[in-house]
Amino acid sequence: MRQANIHTPSDTNPVKAWFDALPPLTRVWFTASLLNACFVYFGTISGQSIMWSWELVFTKFHIWRPVTCFWFVGTFGREGFNTLISLYMLQQYSGNYERNAINTGGGGTLPDYIVMLAIVGFIQLLLGTVWLGGYFYGTSMYFAVMYVWCKSNPTTDVSIWGFRLKANIFPFVLMALHMATGGDWMGDALGIGSGHCYFFLVDVYPATQGKDLVHTPNFLITWCHRLTNRGAAYVPPTATNARNNNFGARGMAAPGRVNAPNANPGGGYNWGGGGRALGAN
Repeated sequence: MRQANIHTPSDTNPVKAWFDALPPLTRVWFTASLLNACFVYFGTISGQSIMWSWELVFTKFHIWRPVTCFWFVGTFGREGFNTLISLYMLQQYSGNYERNAINTGGGGTLPDYIVMLAIVGFIQLLLGTVWLGGYFYGTSMYFAVMYVWCKSNPTTDVSIWGFRLKANIFPFVLMALHMATGGDWMGDALGIGSGHCYFFLVDVYPATQGKDLVHTPNFLITWCHRLTNRGAAYVPPTATNARNNNFGARGMAAPGRVNAPNANPGGGYNWGGGGRALGAN
Protein backbone atom coordinates (compact mmCIF):
# COMPACT_ATOMS: atom_id res chain seq x y z
CA MET A 1 0.00 0.00 0.00
CA ARG A 2 1.32 3.40 -0.96
CA GLN A 3 2.03 5.57 2.03
CA ALA A 4 0.19 8.87 2.07
CA ASN A 5 2.20 12.06 2.23
CA ILE A 6 2.00 13.49 5.72
CA HIS A 7 3.19 17.04 6.21
CA THR A 8 4.56 17.90 9.58
CA PRO A 9 5.18 21.42 10.92
CA SER A 10 8.88 21.01 10.11
CA ASP A 11 7.96 20.60 6.41
CA THR A 12 6.43 24.08 6.26
CA ASN A 13 8.31 26.64 4.21
CA PRO A 14 9.43 29.21 6.81
CA VAL A 15 9.35 32.10 4.33
CA LYS A 16 5.80 31.27 3.26
CA ALA A 17 4.75 30.83 6.88
CA TRP A 18 6.21 34.24 7.77
CA PHE A 19 4.57 35.91 4.76
CA ASP A 20 1.18 34.32 5.45
CA ALA A 21 1.38 35.51 9.07
CA LEU A 22 1.61 39.15 8.01
CA PRO A 23 -1.65 41.13 8.38
CA PRO A 24 -3.35 41.78 5.01
CA LEU A 25 -2.55 45.46 4.51
CA THR A 26 1.05 45.03 5.69
CA ARG A 27 1.41 42.12 3.27
CA VAL A 28 0.21 44.26 0.34
CA TRP A 29 2.42 47.21 1.32
CA PHE A 30 5.51 45.05 1.81
CA THR A 31 4.97 43.17 -1.48
CA ALA A 32 4.42 46.37 -3.48
CA SER A 33 7.54 47.97 -1.98
CA LEU A 34 9.67 44.90 -2.67
CA LEU A 35 8.41 44.62 -6.26
CA ASN A 36 8.98 48.32 -6.95
CA ALA A 37 12.53 48.03 -5.55
CA CYS A 38 13.17 45.16 -7.98
CA PHE A 39 11.44 46.84 -10.95
CA VAL A 40 13.45 50.05 -10.54
CA TYR A 41 16.70 48.13 -10.06
CA PHE A 42 16.20 46.04 -13.22
CA GLY A 43 14.91 49.01 -15.22
CA THR A 44 11.39 47.68 -15.71
CA ILE A 45 10.02 51.00 -14.51
CA SER A 46 11.72 54.28 -13.65
CA GLY A 47 11.59 55.87 -10.25
CA GLN A 48 10.32 59.09 -11.80
CA SER A 49 7.20 57.29 -13.03
CA ILE A 50 6.00 56.43 -9.51
CA MET A 51 7.28 59.33 -7.40
CA TRP A 52 5.01 62.06 -6.07
CA SER A 53 4.47 65.08 -8.31
CA TRP A 54 1.43 67.28 -7.72
CA GLU A 55 1.89 68.96 -11.11
CA LEU A 56 1.61 65.64 -12.96
CA VAL A 57 -1.34 64.54 -10.82
CA PHE A 58 -3.35 67.68 -11.50
CA THR A 59 -2.22 68.48 -15.06
CA LYS A 60 -1.55 65.03 -16.56
CA PHE A 61 -3.96 63.06 -14.34
CA HIS A 62 -1.32 60.63 -13.06
CA ILE A 63 -3.76 59.41 -10.42
CA TRP A 64 -1.53 56.51 -9.37
CA ARG A 65 1.21 58.73 -7.94
CA PRO A 66 -0.50 59.52 -4.57
CA VAL A 67 -0.35 55.76 -3.89
CA THR A 68 2.82 54.55 -5.61
CA CYS A 69 4.99 57.20 -3.93
CA PHE A 70 4.32 55.33 -0.66
CA TRP A 71 5.25 51.99 -2.26
CA PHE A 72 8.94 52.70 -2.69
CA VAL A 73 11.55 52.57 0.09
CA GLY A 74 14.64 52.26 -2.09
CA THR A 75 16.19 50.00 -4.68
CA PHE A 76 19.08 47.54 -4.69
CA GLY A 77 22.68 47.81 -5.76
CA ARG A 78 24.79 50.26 -3.75
CA GLU A 79 21.88 51.18 -1.50
CA GLY A 80 20.57 47.63 -1.24
CA PHE A 81 21.41 47.20 2.45
CA ASN A 82 19.45 50.31 3.42
CA THR A 83 16.54 49.09 1.32
CA LEU A 84 16.53 45.72 3.09
CA ILE A 85 16.57 47.47 6.47
CA SER A 86 13.65 49.66 5.38
CA LEU A 87 11.67 46.64 4.18
CA TYR A 88 12.34 44.89 7.47
CA MET A 89 11.24 47.90 9.51
CA LEU A 90 8.15 48.32 7.32
CA GLN A 91 6.87 44.78 7.83
CA GLN A 92 7.83 44.78 11.51
CA TYR A 93 6.13 47.95 12.69
CA SER A 94 3.31 47.98 10.17
CA GLY A 95 2.48 44.43 11.21
CA ASN A 96 2.65 45.28 14.91
CA TYR A 97 0.43 48.32 14.52
CA GLU A 98 -2.09 46.71 12.17
CA ARG A 99 -2.68 43.95 14.72
CA ASN A 100 -3.37 46.50 17.48
CA ALA A 101 -4.21 49.84 15.88
CA ILE A 102 -5.63 52.74 17.88
CA ASN A 103 -9.38 52.30 17.74
CA THR A 104 -11.26 54.95 15.80
CA GLY A 105 -14.41 52.91 15.25
CA GLY A 106 -13.27 49.61 13.75
CA GLY A 107 -12.02 48.08 16.98
CA GLY A 108 -8.34 48.67 16.36
CA THR A 109 -8.29 46.47 13.26
CA LEU A 110 -7.85 46.81 9.48
CA PRO A 111 -10.36 49.64 8.80
CA ASP A 112 -8.81 51.81 11.52
CA TYR A 113 -5.36 51.20 10.03
CA ILE A 114 -6.60 52.22 6.57
CA VAL A 115 -7.95 55.47 8.01
CA MET A 116 -4.65 56.10 9.78
CA LEU A 117 -2.62 55.62 6.58
CA ALA A 118 -5.03 57.87 4.66
CA ILE A 119 -4.74 60.71 7.19
CA VAL A 120 -0.97 60.40 7.61
CA GLY A 121 -0.53 60.11 3.83
CA PHE A 122 -2.51 63.30 3.25
CA ILE A 123 -0.43 65.16 5.85
CA GLN A 124 2.80 63.90 4.29
CA LEU A 125 1.79 64.84 0.76
CA LEU A 126 0.74 68.29 1.93
CA LEU A 127 3.87 68.97 3.98
CA GLY A 128 6.15 67.17 1.56
CA THR A 129 4.94 69.19 -1.43
CA VAL A 130 5.80 72.42 0.37
CA TRP A 131 8.96 71.14 2.06
CA LEU A 132 10.48 68.51 -0.21
CA GLY A 133 8.74 68.80 -3.59
CA GLY A 134 8.82 65.60 -5.67
CA TYR A 135 9.58 62.74 -3.36
CA PHE A 136 9.04 59.14 -2.31
CA TYR A 137 7.23 58.76 1.01
CA GLY A 138 7.58 55.04 1.74
CA THR A 139 10.19 55.50 4.47
CA SER A 140 8.33 58.50 5.89
CA MET A 141 5.14 56.46 6.10
CA TYR A 142 6.63 53.48 7.91
CA PHE A 143 8.45 55.92 10.19
CA ALA A 144 5.09 57.51 11.04
CA VAL A 145 3.59 54.09 11.77
CA MET A 146 6.59 53.22 13.94
CA TYR A 147 6.30 56.54 15.78
CA VAL A 148 2.60 56.01 16.60
CA TRP A 149 3.30 52.43 17.72
CA CYS A 150 6.12 53.65 19.96
CA LYS A 151 3.93 56.42 21.40
CA SER A 152 1.29 53.79 22.14
CA ASN A 153 3.88 51.57 23.88
CA PRO A 154 6.30 54.07 25.45
CA THR A 155 7.69 51.76 28.14
CA THR A 156 8.26 48.78 25.86
CA ASP A 157 11.93 47.85 25.45
CA VAL A 158 13.33 47.68 21.92
CA SER A 159 16.81 46.81 20.78
CA ILE A 160 19.01 48.35 18.09
CA TRP A 161 22.52 47.08 17.31
CA GLY A 162 22.51 45.31 20.66
CA PHE A 163 21.54 48.39 22.69
CA ARG A 164 18.26 48.34 24.58
CA LEU A 165 16.18 51.47 24.94
CA LYS A 166 12.60 52.52 25.56
CA ALA A 167 10.22 52.71 22.62
CA ASN A 168 9.31 56.35 23.30
CA ILE A 169 12.78 57.53 22.18
CA PHE A 170 13.45 54.89 19.54
CA PRO A 171 12.29 56.93 16.48
CA PHE A 172 14.49 59.86 17.50
CA VAL A 173 17.52 57.64 18.09
CA LEU A 174 17.01 56.02 14.68
CA MET A 175 16.71 59.43 13.00
CA ALA A 176 19.91 60.57 14.77
CA LEU A 177 21.70 57.49 13.44
CA HIS A 178 20.51 58.28 9.93
CA MET A 179 21.80 61.84 10.31
CA ALA A 180 25.18 60.58 11.55
CA THR A 181 25.53 58.12 8.66
CA GLY A 182 24.29 60.44 5.91
CA GLY A 183 20.87 58.82 5.63
CA ASP A 184 17.54 60.41 4.73
CA TRP A 185 16.81 62.10 8.06
CA MET A 186 14.42 64.61 6.44
CA GLY A 187 12.12 61.74 5.48
CA ASP A 188 12.39 60.47 9.06
CA ALA A 189 11.49 63.91 10.41
CA LEU A 190 8.47 64.08 8.10
CA GLY A 191 7.36 60.68 9.37
CA ILE A 192 7.70 61.71 13.01
CA GLY A 193 5.87 64.99 12.41
CA SER A 194 2.95 63.43 10.54
CA GLY A 195 2.75 60.55 13.01
CA HIS A 196 2.60 63.01 15.90
CA CYS A 197 -0.23 64.92 14.18
CA TYR A 198 -2.22 61.69 13.91
CA PHE A 199 -1.47 60.67 17.48
CA PHE A 200 -2.66 64.09 18.68
CA LEU A 201 -5.93 63.74 16.75
CA VAL A 202 -6.80 60.26 18.01
CA ASP A 203 -5.27 60.20 21.48
CA VAL A 204 -4.16 63.50 22.99
CA TYR A 205 -7.17 65.62 21.97
CA PRO A 206 -9.84 63.03 22.93
CA ALA A 207 -8.12 62.43 26.29
CA THR A 208 -8.00 66.15 27.13
CA GLN A 209 -11.22 67.38 25.49
CA GLY A 210 -13.47 64.34 25.87
CA LYS A 211 -14.37 64.11 22.17
CA ASP A 212 -13.18 61.92 19.30
CA LEU A 213 -12.23 63.72 16.08
CA VAL A 214 -11.45 60.74 13.86
CA HIS A 215 -14.19 58.21 13.10
CA THR A 216 -13.76 55.23 10.80
CA PRO A 217 -16.64 55.23 8.26
CA ASN A 218 -19.20 52.47 8.70
CA PHE A 219 -18.97 51.46 5.05
CA LEU A 220 -15.24 50.82 5.46
CA ILE A 221 -15.80 48.73 8.59
CA THR A 222 -18.44 46.68 6.75
CA TRP A 223 -16.29 46.24 3.63
CA CYS A 224 -13.23 45.14 5.62
CA HIS A 225 -15.35 42.73 7.68
CA ARG A 226 -16.72 41.09 4.54
CA LEU A 227 -13.29 41.03 2.93
CA THR A 228 -11.67 39.27 5.88
CA ASN A 229 -14.64 37.02 6.66
CA ARG A 230 -15.43 35.72 3.16
CA GLY A 231 -18.48 37.89 2.58
CA ALA A 232 -20.18 37.30 5.94
CA ALA A 233 -22.68 39.99 6.87
CA TYR A 234 -21.50 42.57 9.38
CA VAL A 235 -23.48 42.83 12.62
CA PRO A 236 -22.22 45.64 14.87
CA PRO A 237 -22.09 44.80 18.59
CA THR A 238 -23.78 46.85 21.28
CA ALA A 239 -21.82 49.99 22.13
CA THR A 240 -20.43 50.47 25.60
CA ASN A 241 -19.35 53.57 27.52
CA ALA A 242 -16.45 51.88 29.30
CA ARG A 243 -13.00 52.86 28.14
CA ASN A 244 -10.77 50.02 27.17
CA ASN A 245 -7.10 50.30 28.17
CA ASN A 246 -5.76 48.57 25.05
CA PHE A 247 -3.77 51.07 22.93
CA GLY A 248 -6.00 53.98 23.95
CA ALA A 249 -9.21 52.49 22.56
CA ARG A 250 -12.37 54.17 23.76
CA GLY A 251 -15.76 52.57 24.28
CA MET A 252 -14.93 49.09 23.04
CA ALA A 253 -16.71 45.89 23.92
CA ALA A 254 -14.43 42.86 23.96
CA PRO A 255 -16.39 40.58 21.54
CA GLY A 256 -15.73 41.55 17.95
CA ARG A 257 -13.77 44.71 18.77
CA VAL A 258 -15.74 46.65 16.17
CA ASN A 259 -17.73 49.26 18.12
CA ALA A 260 -17.97 52.88 17.19
CA PRO A 261 -15.72 55.06 19.35
CA ASN A 262 -17.28 56.64 22.41
CA ALA A 263 -17.90 60.38 22.05
CA ASN A 264 -17.90 60.89 25.82
CA PRO A 265 -14.97 58.86 27.12
CA GLY A 266 -14.07 58.56 30.74
CA GLY A 267 -11.26 57.14 32.78
CA GLY A 268 -7.59 57.12 32.02
CA TYR A 269 -4.93 55.27 30.13
CA ASN A 270 -2.81 52.46 31.36
CA TRP A 271 0.16 52.48 29.00
CA GLY A 272 2.74 49.81 29.47
CA GLY A 273 4.14 46.56 28.29
CA GLY A 274 6.91 44.12 28.79
CA GLY A 275 10.21 43.86 26.95
CA ARG A 276 10.32 43.44 23.22
CA ALA A 277 13.41 43.24 21.08
CA LEU A 278 13.46 44.76 17.62
CA GLY A 279 12.18 42.08 15.33
CA ALA A 280 9.86 40.41 17.83
CA ASN A 281 6.15 40.13 17.12
